[in-house]
Amino acid sequence: MINEEMQTIINNVDLSWPKDYIIRYLYIRLAPFFRRDLKYFLASDESKLEQFNAGFINRGTDIVCSTISDFFVNLYKSFGINAKKIAANSAKIPLFAMIVEGDHGWYFIDPLNDLFHAQYNLKTTEYGVIPYYKTLATNYPNLISLPQEYLAEIDERLGIEKPLNDFFNIVHIEMTSRNRIAEHFQTPKEDRIELFNKKMDFASNHFINIGSVNGAFERLQLYLFLERIMFFKTEKRNLKIFLDTTFSIPRPHIEYTNPYTGTTAIFEEQKKDKQYTLTKLK
Repeated sequence: MINEEMQTIINNVDLSWPKDYIIRYLYIRLAPFFRRDLKYFLASDESKLEQFNAGFINRGTDIVCSTISDFFVNLYKSFGINAKKIAANSAKIPLFAMIVEGDHGWYFIDPLNDLFHAQYNLKTTEYGVIPYYKTLATNYPNLISLPQEYLAEIDERLGIEKPLNDFFNIVHIEMTSRNRIAEHFQTPKEDRIELFNKKMDFASNHFINIGSVNGAFERLQLYLFLERIMFFKTEKRNLKIFLDTTFSIPRPHIEYTNPYTGTTAIFEEQKKDKQYTLTKLK
């Protein structure tokens, strides 16, 4: 599972660092190498249950919640850090995540559900939080939470880039003001299809190559994130974002229909020379 680039990151760990620094560094820096296993995530519910009952297969960096948790548990233990894979809920197929013992106590981390956040340089949301899962709260009542200020301090000292959440909050304000966006794109605000086309071009030029997001499912998450950031409520109601599985490597497909005219704009993501672009199909 560990390739040369991953091993270099692991070797960069300074053994004099506090445990919280080692845990955080590896969690963030190794995230770009993983992607959700499409043999599981695109399977039917019946097939998923069969895979779970048979025991998840370790497919290297193509992961499910259980296998990525196994990876990090073993990695942290190799640095003398106590870590444990846990079932976070009581679902038929439970979410597997982790608890780790840092410098101030045991805390919860979920590398699968933070994968996209770490890859796209957003704030982690499943790291050092008190989980909302009843099963976990019952079984592990003494978990601690880590303040965002503390994590920001760790990231700064480790040279981890500042999250882009504040930047995207500004983008959201600008993109969801019909008057502002019409002025910016020099397009009549009534021309909904053209405004949508220009938003997609803008995303293609400025947003879709941020960070290191390479898995098909994570690419889909990227567009679902941009949907929340860039589009009006009325646009969202008429927007479809999904993975086109007719390709050997599924790719995101985006459709928008003007509810007043029935006109549809269709975009598909393509990759060339390690760069992603949005290609207009219609």
